[in-house]
Amino acid sequence: MKAQHRQTIAGRGIPAVLSLVMLALIPASAAAQQDDGPRRRSPRVEFERFAVGVRLGYQITAQITEGRDEQTSTSTNPPTKFTATSEPQQDNWGIGAGVQVNILPRWGVTADLIAHSIRFKTGTRIERTQTATRGPQLLSNEFVVTEANHWDIPITVRYYLNGPRQRARPFFSGGVGMRLVRNPQARREIGSLEGGESEIVDITPDVANDRTMGLVGGIGFELIDDVNLKLSVEGRYMRWQQKTFEIGLANALRNHVEIFVGLSF
Repeated sequence: MKAQHRQTIAGRGIPAVLSLVMLALIPASAAAQQDDGPRRRSPRVEFERFAVGVRLGYQITAQITEGRDEQTSTSTNPPTKFTATSEPQQDNWGIGAGVQVNILPRWGVTADLIAHSIRFKTGTRIERTQTATRGPQLLSNEFVVTEANHWDIPITVRYYLNGPRQRARPFFSGGVGMRLVRNPQARREIGSLEGGESEIVDITPDVANDRTMGLVGGIGFELIDDVNLKLSVEGRYMRWQQKTFEIGLANALRNHVEIFVGLSF
């Protein structure tokens, strides 16, 4: 009887021990699943070779000079006044796309294509000055509106200050760029001296250089989320070799500072 009783206790004890072991393993298994969760939600790799995306730029500096110049000739009676003006008429936003190829964990090469619309108005006004017996007399009033696209192609080498697994990555960049003038158009507006409608005619746009090279330098930072979506903000300085437009007081500036916001994946 005692032997049988010991067997019964042993038979009941084994399932009880197994139940305790299972209860002990359940929290450990749940903890392991919780530990694996963030790794599944954060698939960022150690080193990503290739990325493409869109770019939005804003030029801090003007594209075209603005000015006004007045000169008076005393060779006529009454004297004649000549007024030349230059007036930019287009905002400084640009939009485009870019690619990036990472050579090493902290080194990469970027190539962008950014399109800027450019539009400006130059004018020449000629009038006889006012005298004691007669008011000012308008002799000529002429304006030329020129518009085109600046296509900028900067190619830069980018150096990151930390590794690719960091969420915030500051960097420096530098390289070369090309600027192209595309779709130039111009029209001349001649004001009527009798107060009627102005005469408007299309003319051949005056382009000083339809392409030029330049140097590029920049500084910025990149933010990376859990699925490798990259948001970058970069300030760039560009120095162009030649002016694309040079019409009277209207001159395309060779020094160019721009802020870029990029989204890559």
